[in-house]
Amino acid sequence: MTELSGRLGKETVKSRFEGSKITFIGLKKIQTIENVWFVYFQRVSKRLKSCDAIFFNGTELVELVVQQGDIEKITDAITYPSYIGGMDPLPWKKMEKTAKKYDWTIEDWQHVLEDPSESQSDSDGDWIPPLEEEDSEEEDSEEEDSEEEDSEEEDSEEPSAKRRKRS
Repeated sequence: MTELSGRLGKETVKSRFEGSKITFIGLKKIQTIENVWFVYFQRVSKRLKSCDAIFFNGTELVELVVQQGDIEKITDAITYPSYIGGMDPLPWKKMEKTAKKYDWTIEDWQHVLEDPSESQSDSDGDWIPPLEEEDSEEEDSEEEDSEEEDSEEEDSEEPSAKRRKRS
């Protein structure tokens, strides 16, 4: 069990992380979220001291403001997926509305939150263009190289030819 201090709205709370359950203990009330699906960290930047940890269990979205140094403590303590975003917060209300409308599952949420660069397949990396195209490209580039050399030679012979007088 890990315990951290953070801010839930305007109130400072202690947060206890136990498996897929989080308990927020404040001065006025105790709030518990069970069966958490994921945590998403947003407003993450070297310039800021704190960031938002968004916890979601399929029905309830809770935003906890924590110190950026606590991200690793949280990810070590939890058993569910965690995602780290950038500076801009996601449109949570809109996403929540869409999720309710289309009855999203945890897999749908994970698909939305995953970094697209991580999930791309490497199948395109293995593709090799046909040899004919390679040969013609090499010939074209050789011709361009020889044209550039010719123009350089012309430049060295008559450097004043390209100069224009200012009026």
